[in-house]
Amino acid sequence: MAQEEATKISKRAQRRAAEEGGSEPPEAESSETAGEAEGGATPKPSAAPAPAPNPNRQARRTAAAKARADRKRERVETAAIGLDAGEMVDDALVRATDKISRFGRRHWNAIQWVIGLGLIGGLGYQVFTWYRRNVDAKTTDVLFEGALAEQGTIGDPADQGKPDSNGVIAPTPIFETEAARQAAALAAYRKAAELRPGTPAEGFARLGEGGVLLELGKADEAIAAYDRVASSSVAQKHPEIRAGALQGRGLALESKGDLAGARAAFDELGTLGGFENQALYQQARLAQAQGDLPAAKAALSKLFKALGPPKVASLGGLPERPDFLRERATQLAGVVDPMEKDVQVPKPPLGNDAVQQMLKQLEEQGVVTPPAAPAQ
Repeated sequence: MAQEEATKISKRAQRRAAEEGGSEPPEAESSETAGEAEGGATPKPSAAPAPAPNPNRQARRTAAAKARADRKRERVETAAIGLDAGEMVDDALVRATDKISRFGRRHWNAIQWVIGLGLIGGLGYQVFTWYRRNVDAKTTDVLFEGALAEQGTIGDPADQGKPDSNGVIAPTPIFETEAARQAAALAAYRKAAELRPGTPAEGFARLGEGGVLLELGKADEAIAAYDRVASSSVAQKHPEIRAGALQGRGLALESKGDLAGARAAFDELGTLGGFENQALYQQARLAQAQGDLPAAKAALSKLFKALGPPKVASLGGLPERPDFLRERATQLAGVVDPMEKDVQVPKPPLGNDAVQQMLKQLEEQGVVTPPAAPAQ
């Protein structure tokens, strides 16, 4: 009985050795097993080193992995065979959706943080823009209040909001005295300037403040206000604010009798793009006040050349809207050179020239289609 059991154990050991590629001969294992069976005692394990891995087994594993990769690649490459364009698009969308969903599940914690921070940032931006719009609206209202007060009328304040004899309600406020009107305008401009310091709104408010101070006869304070605006960073970014400050400074210096300083201010105004014509008119006016007629005529001639001839009519056949600068320059030219010997004032076209100008104007506005060019 013991011999049969030893034989079975020997056979199993041989099969295991053949499968694992062991280096120990089957006979030795069989002898050891038989001895164990006969002696009834378990032999002590040998201290021999573990056998090295079989290179054939490693090669078989590598070959199997490569075969699996090739089969997977073939399935991917042949997945779209026999599909039309729509099915191929659907297949690509399904694959992309699957990749996105797996990415989302893998990084869901980070995505939650991104969404949360985005919501907080968006809410903060909305609150900031709402607050800024409110401040801008309030500043604009106060600035407009100052402009209305500056244009206000003198009368009975109780008549404010009542229609006149023609049924028209004047939007400008009514003040009891001139001093009250000027005080209201000055207070509104200063309040608007304090609401948004360092902004264009402050620049325009300071210009209005300087104008009211000049109207009050406080030329030195007006000059100080205009100088602050001209040297501010806002004026460097916005030429219209700097131009207003330079023009106000020139008028304030003129009110003090400093015509040379005023001309210097208007010369600087002429260096700003878009304000050359205003500077030429002011230079001609001050030159005439100083008795320098050649300089006044030269400035007027240059101004009229830049303005060009006036338009004959507008789209509706009505006279063109009066040009304040052209009208003032024409009046000054009538004083400096009434016979037009040196200063030629442009006249509106007459006769056929007027008709051609009107047609050209209508063509530019799209009312009249220009005639087609003759075929060659």
